[in-house]
Amino acid sequence: MRKFSLMQYSAAALALLSAKAAYSQAIYTDIDPDVILDEPGETFGIDLDEDGLNDFNFFNKSFTTTVFYMDLANVKALFVGAFDSAENGIVGNYVTFSGGYFYNRPYAMLINEQIDSSVQFFNDNYQTMAKEIDKFYSPFENTHVGNWFTWGSNILNHYIGFRFSDIEYVKRYGWIRCSVIDSGRTLIIHDYAYESKPETPILTGDTIGDTTTVSIQEGEFSGLTVYSFGNSVFISTPLNDIQYRILNLQGELILNGRVTSGSYKLDLNTAASGIYLVECHQEEMRKAFKIFIEN
Repeated sequence: MRKFSLMQYSAAALALLSAKAAYSQAIYTDIDPDVILDEPGETFGIDLDEDGLNDFNFFNKSFTTTVFYMDLANVKALFVGAFDSAENGIVGNYVTFSGGYFYNRPYAMLINEQIDSSVQFFNDNYQTMAKEIDKFYSPFENTHVGNWFTWGSNILNHYIGFRFSDIEYVKRYGWIRCSVIDSGRTLIIHDYAYESKPETPILTGDTIGDTTTVSIQEGEFSGLTVYSFGNSVFISTPLNDIQYRILNLQGELILNGRVTSGSYKLDLNTAASGIYLVECHQEEMRKAFKIFIEN
């Protein structure tokens, strides 16, 4: 496993976004090499809207404090927190202890769980992923808490769900894939993604986004199908005189033309791998399809 220095990652690869994104797309960032926080004092932050302030921060902490009814204890913990905006939040629950203490605990979500407005988000700066509490005095006690801690095993490739608001106060949903090992003392951060389209759900682990057809304008395109395989686009239609344009997500024209009734294969050998839009129109009818090209 490669150890990653936080100092070397001061200029992390961050996802660019547009608050006026017209199409649904998952903006994905692979953290390579993985960030590994295995020493107390190490931190890592993600600035999604590139405003110079981290939206989410991770912490590996070790400190002495009073717990429960003023008992002194050593605490070792992995925290994640929402920062920058009160609209930023992390999916989880909270637990109340006697004496009025309560803790926010981010869920260790499984793959293909949906993140949207129906789940509960918490905005606290220090939310407990995994924590060990070791009391100094009698009655001695050693306690482990957090949804990211499991006795006798590691939690590998689970997800933190989040909501964030950019500088234009547009809300988006996303996930961060993490692993917690070494009895809750080491945090590994693998990658993350968010849905570019505002207020649009995303599934944990999704790196593409909503793959359903995107309608630009309603129209009767009966029998029209558009899909991709490898670096080719396939258009099939029973209609005559269908005009098409293939664009990248920056709106740049890649290919255009016209088809009549039948099936067509369009090769995009020179296009970079990624998501593209195929716009089809006939007179006042327009429809767009999202495809993925792999070269």
